[in-house]
Amino acid sequence: MHKWHGGWIWISVIILFISGCSEDQQSNKEPAPAVAITATPDISPTASAGIEDPKADKVLYSSDPEAIKAFLSAQKIPNGDIYLQDNKVHINIVGLNSQIEQRFAQTFAAGTYELHDVKYSMQELLAAQELLHKQELYQKLNLYGSGVDTIGNKVTITIPSDYAETAILEIEKWIAPDMLTYDISELGEPHVIGQIVDIDTKQAKRILILEPGMEDPSYWFSFNQKSTMFNEAGESISFKDLKVGQQVELWSTGMVDESFPALASVRRLELTATE
Repeated sequence: MHKWHGGWIWISVIILFISGCSEDQQSNKEPAPAVAITATPDISPTASAGIEDPKADKVLYSSDPEAIKAFLSAQKIPNGDIYLQDNKVHINIVGLNSQIEQRFAQTFAAGTYELHDVKYSMQELLAAQELLHKQELYQKLNLYGSGVDTIGNKVTITIPSDYAETAILEIEKWIAPDMLTYDISELGEPHVIGQIVDIDTKQAKRILILEPGMEDPSYWFSFNQKSTMFNEAGESISFKDLKVGQQVELWSTGMVDESFPALASVRRLELTATE
């Protein structure tokens, strides 16, 4: 039996993503997870402007996310968000130059932060991601999902291998290729093997699956226009050919609602011979 623990699989790096680095960006993003940080210095526009005065007292702050965000906003520095890695605050700056580097050096203690020159602001990346929704490309191209790669300064799109070539050509008509990376989802082994114990056609076409060794059904699998189904001989079948009691192997699109039973959608279904 192949047991699948669903959910989004994104870039596995040991970072803490901090959303929003400007007032405009914050209006386009969901609130970030709560972060345990030390006391934050008040980097107000007045205070940060005074730092540029060589006669002013120099107080170098130890970098923390809130202080960095306040500083970026006060200085109106375009940026591609910030993240924590290797005990430093990493800041993506659009158009990083020596003047910006000097402002940071005058404000924050050396070794507590690292600046990176990037091409796109977080606002631009989020706008590109939103374009996928506006053009209904998820439905048209059978996209499994998308997310912003803060470190790579890209939008990452997850696509099943079956449709990858066609999907990429269409996506890049709308979004600049250098703004994108792709996570190609190969078919691989079945995610779930089990028996159909119920078929629902009232609200959506879906089947309830009982896995071997389980007392209760564990998955509702729904079907869409891109779902493919095959019988034991490898011949294409349709939803009306499914019956309670049939043994099936299922591949999911990768999206799972962790309820019980869990809710998932079918990428591929194969009927298997009853032992």
